[in-house]
Amino acid sequence: MDMVNQRKKNMGRKKIEIKKVEKESQKQVTFSKRRQGLFRKASELCVLCDVHAAIIVFSPGDKLFCFGQPDTYSVLNSYIKGTTEFEDSKVAENFLTYQDYNRQYVEAQKMLEMEKKKLEDVQNLAKIFNKGGDWWNDSIDDMRWNDSIDDMSSDQLEQFMISIYELRRKLVERADELVMKQSAMP
Repeated sequence: MDMVNQRKKNMGRKKIEIKKVEKESQKQVTFSKRRQGLFRKASELCVLCDVHAAIIVFSPGDKLFCFGQPDTYSVLNSYIKGTTEFEDSKVAENFLTYQDYNRQYVEAQKMLEMEKKKLEDVQNLAKIFNKGGDWWNDSIDDMRWNDSIDDMSSDQLEQFMISIYELRRKLVERADELVMKQSAMP
């Protein structure tokens, strides 16, 4: 009888310690397995309790995954509006899939990197052209160069881009002036 009890103690699922996974490859595998379980549990909750739910997660590889019942768009839209009314599923046909969101996210990251590169180029040009002159300070007085682009709001980013374009325009004017002076010299 003791042998049977000992066998039962060793059989079955083992409880694992919940802690952060350190290896990158294990993170992706664990995420894939847990994501399926998370979405399945959310689906069961929606069916059993007749509730609407949405889950949005990013994988360790920065991929977007969504689950929604009746659909992610309807749940998020009702949350944003602060209502419990859900739009018709015809609207859901027109919204993007998570692959589309992933594609947009990657494009946005690329654009951000390009803008960071442009900023670096402008700063380098400013260092070159600003030898004692004060010709371009008007366009950057309101800017805080130490702020990170990642921390800016959309309004701040718009103002930043306007300032960058104005600075670029003034840099081109200044470069033209220098070229004219250079060509006028004997």
